[in-house]
Amino acid sequence: MNGPGPAYPIDSVDRALSLILAFEDRESITITEAGKFLGVSRSTAFRLLNVLEHREFVRQDPRTKVFHSGPALLRVGLSAVQRSDIRTALRSTLEEIVREVGETAHLVVLQRNDAFYIDCVEGSSMVRATPRVGTVLPAHVSAAGKVLLANLPPARLDDLLANELVGVTKRSKTSAAGVRRELAKVRKRGWALNDGESEEGLRAVAVLISAEDNGTGVDAAITLAGPAQRLTDERIETVAETMLRIAAAGSRA
Repeated sequence: MNGPGPAYPIDSVDRALSLILAFEDRESITITEAGKFLGVSRSTAFRLLNVLEHREFVRQDPRTKVFHSGPALLRVGLSAVQRSDIRTALRSTLEEIVREVGETAHLVVLQRNDAFYIDCVEGSSMVRATPRVGTVLPAHVSAAGKVLLANLPPARLDDLLANELVGVTKRSKTSAAGVRRELAKVRKRGWALNDGESEEGLRAVAVLISAEDNGTGVDAAITLAGPAQRLTDERIETVAETMLRIAAAGSRA
């Protein structure tokens, strides 16, 4: 919560907004949990959730009756991101990397424990990585997420790795020790590799453009992905060097 509250608060609006903000830290909420969170009765919590569902800010699972974030919340968030300084600042860097390497590239930021994909430039090949704008992946299974995690303060990283680490493919690392070893490699060489850890047959390389370097106050990663048969071991290092060079030039600009 930022600063003192408004002089003339409207309780129902404040409660509805508080419910929306609750999805920053959780994937779902029940009516009972919403009531406890707001300090109101179960019936009041239900009415608030019902209004939010009507406007598509939440959606209710018909089977479990649990509420999840809805499409309107994603649309509003994406619209804000697409107009943000960071997307504008790094678009040309993203485009240049794709021109030189030929594979699909994304701009990614950290959202809690996830890698959030906010922009994309597609590669030119017929078979290529598909755009992921608006989607999230567990940070520890994505190349972009790894470079962002590697740049976190130690205490923040400790908190994140204290949670259960869910795998996406059989290659995903799901132990805190395994992730820490991977992040140590990232810090040493300056780039991260996703070797089929988020999608079978797909490899990705990512580099960090820090908040200080990109001038927006937000750490970001650029990740480039393609089929494993094209992003071979021999090619990976060359691609990483190209990305580091272009990212450094873009930061200086």
